[in-house]
Amino acid sequence: MAHRDRTIEALIAQLNRLPGIGAKSAERLAYHLLRVEADEALLLAKAIVDVRAAVKSCSQCCQLDACDPCSVCSDPARDRTMLLVVEDPREVARFEDVGYTGLYHVLQGRLSQLEGVRPEDLTVALLLRRARSGGFAEICLATNPDLEGEGTARVLAEQLAGAGVKVTRLARGLPAGASIAQVSASILADAIEGRRPLS
Repeated sequence: MAHRDRTIEALIAQLNRLPGIGAKSAERLAYHLLRVEADEALLLAKAIVDVRAAVKSCSQCCQLDACDPCSVCSDPARDRTMLLVVEDPREVARFEDVGYTGLYHVLQGRLSQLEGVRPEDLTVALLLRRARSGGFAEICLATNPDLEGEGTARVLAEQLAGAGVKVTRLARGLPAGASIAQVSASILADAIEGRRPLS
């Protein structure tokens, strides 16, 4: 039985570790990278090296950006009384696309008993410090409308209860089980416009 070179196997193994990439897709991508011109494949490698060197987590909101504080936190035109809490940095771009003008807090994940993700594994402590520091009139919990997102929102609402700030949740324009990163801009705009207090 013929074996692949160990370097090809290593590339396939690394690609297979990416989210949403199974063994067959990893193999297909690896062979694609070997088929294209070397310059094209190396541009991908360079982009990975460059982004890892340049991008960091904002010390204020935990968004990924090349500067700290990030471009949103350092923008004086932002509404500093409104804080939108999202699970993932990708969701910031979605809300920017629909015209949201407040500040963000990126949790860097969500609570999950199954995966063992606890509040201390996320940026919850920083969120609580920001909420208690004053200045925010409203904190909207924009976690995904699925089981883990709802659970995360409930835990955060309980922890924010004594912070003296109105805590809301995105309106139900988002279908249950949907991912914020994949819903249409109009649904997302309706959801943020119709946000409501958590009971």
